[in-house]
Amino acid sequence: MTISVKEITGSRVQTRSQARLDPAIRQTKESTKPPARAKPTTLKKTRARAKKSTPKSPRATPAQPRTKPPAKPSPLHALGPGNDRPFTRSVAAAQRAQKALRSAINAPLEPPQAIQGDEEVLVPTQLPLGKAPTPKHNSSRDEPTGAQSTGDAPYLDLEGQRRTALADLQDVPTVDGACLKDLYNDVTSDQDIKNFLVASSLYDYTRGCWTGIPQASKNGRVLHTSLSRLIEAIIAGLGDVNGTREVVDTRGAKLFHVDEPAQFSSPDMAIKATGPSFAEPRVVNAPKRAENPIGFSNVASVFTIKRDADVSEADVDHLAVYNRQIFFRQLNRLFARSLLITETQVRLLHCDRSGAYKTTALNINDHPCTFVRLILGLSSAQEAILGLDTSVQWTIEAGVKVAGTIRTVDESGKGITYQLRMDRPCVLTQAVLGRGTVCWMAKDRDGKQIIIKDAWRVDEQIPEYTLLERAKGIPGVVNMIAFEDDRMQTKNLRPESFVSNDFYNRTMSRVTMSCYGLHLYQFTSQRQMIAALRDAIQGHFNLLRAGVLHSDVSAENILFGEDDSAVGLRGVLIDLDMARHSNGPTAEKLEDTHPGTHLYQSVCLLDSWNPVLARVPRDYLDDLESFFYVLCHLLYGYEGVNLPAPRAFSSGSLLAMWEDMDTETASNRKFVYLTREGPKIRPPPMFWASPCIDLCEKFRKSVFPVVVTKAKIRIERDAATRKTLFKQLHDQLERHYTDIIALFDAALEALGKPGGEVPRREGSESPSSSSGSSSNGSSSTTARRKRESGAMEDVEMTPSKRSRV
Repeated sequence: MTISVKEITGSRVQTRSQARLDPAIRQTKESTKPPARAKPTTLKKTRARAKKSTPKSPRATPAQPRTKPPAKPSPLHALGPGNDRPFTRSVAAAQRAQKALRSAINAPLEPPQAIQGDEEVLVPTQLPLGKAPTPKHNSSRDEPTGAQSTGDAPYLDLEGQRRTALADLQDVPTVDGACLKDLYNDVTSDQDIKNFLVASSLYDYTRGCWTGIPQASKNGRVLHTSLSRLIEAIIAGLGDVNGTREVVDTRGAKLFHVDEPAQFSSPDMAIKATGPSFAEPRVVNAPKRAENPIGFSNVASVFTIKRDADVSEADVDHLAVYNRQIFFRQLNRLFARSLLITETQVRLLHCDRSGAYKTTALNINDHPCTFVRLILGLSSAQEAILGLDTSVQWTIEAGVKVAGTIRTVDESGKGITYQLRMDRPCVLTQAVLGRGTVCWMAKDRDGKQIIIKDAWRVDEQIPEYTLLERAKGIPGVVNMIAFEDDRMQTKNLRPESFVSNDFYNRTMSRVTMSCYGLHLYQFTSQRQMIAALRDAIQGHFNLLRAGVLHSDVSAENILFGEDDSAVGLRGVLIDLDMARHSNGPTAEKLEDTHPGTHLYQSVCLLDSWNPVLARVPRDYLDDLESFFYVLCHLLYGYEGVNLPAPRAFSSGSLLAMWEDMDTETASNRKFVYLTREGPKIRPPPMFWASPCIDLCEKFRKSVFPVVVTKAKIRIERDAATRKTLFKQLHDQLERHYTDIIALFDAALEALGKPGGEVPRREGSESPSSSSGSSSNGSSSTTARRKRESGAMEDVEMTPSKRSRV
């Protein structure tokens, strides 16, 4: 089924054929470039990395570093009430957060958000891994209407809001405002508009200006009132909205933000909307329904009203803040638009999954019909015209979403409608630009749970459904039921005059998949977690045999299976967005970027940003190393069931070093851990039993020689020699998997014995505690909310350099 949007006129945009496969290619184009290294290291023919001593590396001529890859925002396929994701800072998100939240460091922090039923509940909840959780989104959840829901006075940082929004959207090119004349042409004809304007005397055709709108206004309030009356008259006369749209003065309102709950917006004017996609914001635990509530969840669009003498480019850019929050609150949004209006001009800012564009000013006195159509389009009673996906609809009662449906196709390609699950959160990525993944929790006609995943891919990316087709019936890998492709393309949302070398067309697809259990980090026992991780590794092996390399192993992409018994499916590998076709142990293409956060990336991938090293394709060994870091993440990041280590991600901790924005720091720290070159440290928290610690140590010993071997191969400058050496390494593929899976089987056997999961005693030693690196601390912006813990020691802030000879 293809979504129809009336205003689309068939315009096309020239796209870049050299766009990388990574669908988040533009998210960190300039803002995430690694700092130039003044003294980059040079590698000779071998790396004697395992030595205890670390002599200084010889110096090389400084080289321009490559642009870092963005960290993809991983979709959540299942989420239990009160269970937050193990939020780890992606490279791009960390940089944005440091800038946008700098002013909030000393401000009162609101408690994290949990979801219960059909309303947003702001209550303290357990914070995984010492990090501030990314807010979740429920298909029936809306924002609070006032600060009284948290008990903390909100603060306002308009400049920080703009920085955050523009960092998300990256480049916002400006196009000629004349393109506005081509928008919403199907809404109404020029003749009907002229007849209405003449009959209503809203426009003076003799003088060529709007009556009642002061030209060169000296009073902003008078201008706001005049434009409000004009817009109300246009909607009432030509809108055909039947009371579903209302012009509201929101200058004194507080429309709270999703990603920064203490932040809010107060637009000058909003078009309040009712209908199957709009729910009212609700005050948590309020005794009765709020009177005339308004928030980003129930607005069709928002307008900024400024005098010509006061308007600035920042006012146009701030429209991106509003559009972004509309995306986050209205989960079926495909695009969002807002206007800046003065006494003589209008400008538009448009946002979709390929980014944004803004227009130059168009004179509203010279183009009255265009201005009327803009107002009608942005207040339309037809949700598709507003930019909403009408295949997803809700039943609204007393302003609350009480039921919902989603239309797609079944395995035979025929149309089918599923019921949305209102008791399970619908989750989406916390960004506008990018894949825009939304996972709808639904159930089929037999009542069986399913997941329907919407995502936007760039043209050069392999559609996920083609890889899921290969994975059908493979144990340990998510099962696809049906797919629907080409639902919309962002190039069709750009005007013909739009030109940008940084534009990447994205196509929306919808995949229906089987639903599984919770995420790996939501384990209920040590044995359950180890069993699920073991089955995910087996699933990865099975997937590789089918010709697909997953390429994005993380704690978020492993779910518990439907059957946690000893013989059932205990772990499932999900999210093939980043997967690659494989001719064997390696991906088919040599990629310029590598998806995922640095926390899970292999040493080889992190080293690929070193310009003096030869670049090689990603292979299965990189993913196996990622599985090892997932295990370490859980061991060092949790002190018990649903009990994250409160100081696991502070500055200088092991996990924080591993996901450091500087690839050299992250790579060096991981190598220090693998080789045990660092200072003596404590083992993971006392909750973990000896079989888990022993498994981690044995897994490390299996990973270490592979890392050293790959490092030696990468130093070879001769491509033929590298190819031969890699073949010798990859010939051991079967043994690599069987040895690692055998380690997990042995650990499961030990954990299954009486007392096998009993935590270690204080002071007890384990193989992993003899030397290495440890974790401690928590994120600086959230440390004030965390309890202190002395269970882990500090480690040196500067990572030890590897020995290179």
